[in-house]
Formats: sequence, structure tokens, C-alpha cells
Amino acid sequence: MTISVLQLNINADNYWDNLVMFLTSSDFDVIQLQEVSGKGTIAGNLNVKIDCFEELKKIIDTKYNGEMAIAQRYASSPTSYMANATFYKKEYKLIEKNVLPLFIQNVPFPSNSENYETVGRNLLHLKLQIGDKIVSFLNTHLAWAKTTIEQPHQTQQGKILFGYLQKIPHPFILTGDFNIDQNQPLIQKINSLARNLIAENNIINTLNERTHRARILFPPGAAVDYIYVTQDLKVNKFEVLKDKDLSDHLGITGEIEI
Repeated sequence: MTISVLQLNINADNYWDNLVMFLTSSDFDVIQLQEVSGKGTIAGNLNVKIDCFEELKKIIDTKYNGEMAIAQRYASSPTSYMANATFYKKEYKLIEKNVLPLFIQNVPFPSNSENYETVGRNLLHLKLQIGDKIVSFLNTHLAWAKTTIEQPHQTQQGKILFGYLQKIPHPFILTGDFNIDQNQPLIQKINSLARNLIAENNIINTLNERTHRARILFPPGAAVDYIYVTQDLKVNKFEVLKDKDLSDHLGITGEIEI
């Protein structure tokens, strides 16, 4: 059986109309999203007018079930949040959901802050039954730094992630915005556990050069978004969606035999 997976950091509702049009006209089997945000979230370039998760649930409800893992609340509103969310076809059965904390920020994060190193982070792990197979889908948004070179706080959170990945039964599919480039120690460690489709396909950039605020990165951009699959899975197709303004990141997709 072949399934299609989409990985995308959506940048909350900043590209909402494009995102909704794309998702409703596509037919992915599993959709893994980061920066899914709550109404009233103010942070950086976000000033969120809707509850992204609840609105997406309504829009794609006929085809998908969804699960969310909130990593951070913000001082701007009690309804604010930043989360990872995974949507999956309704015919798949959710066997287990786990949320792995990578960094916990116990108080609402200051909405006027320009430093995001201490924002809460987590991993959303869904174990799905697809036909006669059970597959783990892992969705994360790793710590931010002012550089794509791995920093000490990223290394510390990466240790938690790597330790968890070592214990997960195969097969698994891991996607996310890792905020570091392919040459960093954490990426090399994860490469020892699963196939890095970004590296295999010689991708050097997953940021949207038309919309991303960090102009200093262009050219050539940076590959910070990833899809990993374990060795027991076959990849039939991999693509970076370079021509679609769905976010300040580019969507990446894979067609994977399970």
C-alpha cells in the first residue's frame, strides 16, 4: 500500500486562503503541520485571527481526523497557542497518541519577545493502523536559534528526541521543521536511525524565498524541514513544492510504500 505525506510549517494563518485551497484540492493521506496556532496568538510575524486547528478540522472534516499537541501558550490571549497537528484519513485507526515534551515553558510566552530560544517544544506521535500495517507518524518543531548551526539548547532538546526515536518500533515516518541544517550533529545522529529524504534528494533549501523574512539566508536558503522514513519503507516519489506560497516554508511531500 502506498500513502502520501505532506510536511509543512504553516506560519499560522498568514497564508490561510492559499493553504485551505491547496489542502481541499489535494488528497494526501497524512498531513503533518507545525505553527498551528490559536486565536489571539501574537508572536513575531503572527497576529492570529482564528483557531487554526479547529478551522482546519471543520474544513477537511469529511476526509480527515486530526490530533494536536500544544507546545506553548502566549501572553497575548488565553486562547493563544502554538502546536503541531497531524491530520489523517478517516479510514485509518488511531491506536495510540503520545506527546513527548522537549522543552516546557510553564508560563505564557511574552508576545513582544524577539528571542524564541525558550519557547515550549514537543513531539506529537500517532500510531496509526493502515490496512494491516501499524505505522508511527512523528511530528515535531524543534528549537529555534538565530542561526541554522546547532546551538546548545537545540542539542539538549535533540538528545531527548533522539533517545525517544531509538525506542520506537519500525516502521516510522518523522517529519518537521527542525530549524537546523543538514550538517549539524543532531541531523547526523537521526540519519543513523532512518533515511533522510532531504539528503537523499540533494535538497539545499526548504524555505520560501518569496515570503520568508530572513532575507540574509537567500540565496541559497537553508534546508531545515525534513521527512525521515525507516529503512523498511520504500519511497516512490519525493517533492519540494517550490511554486506554492503556502507559508514562509516550502511544503515537502513523499509517496511511501508501507
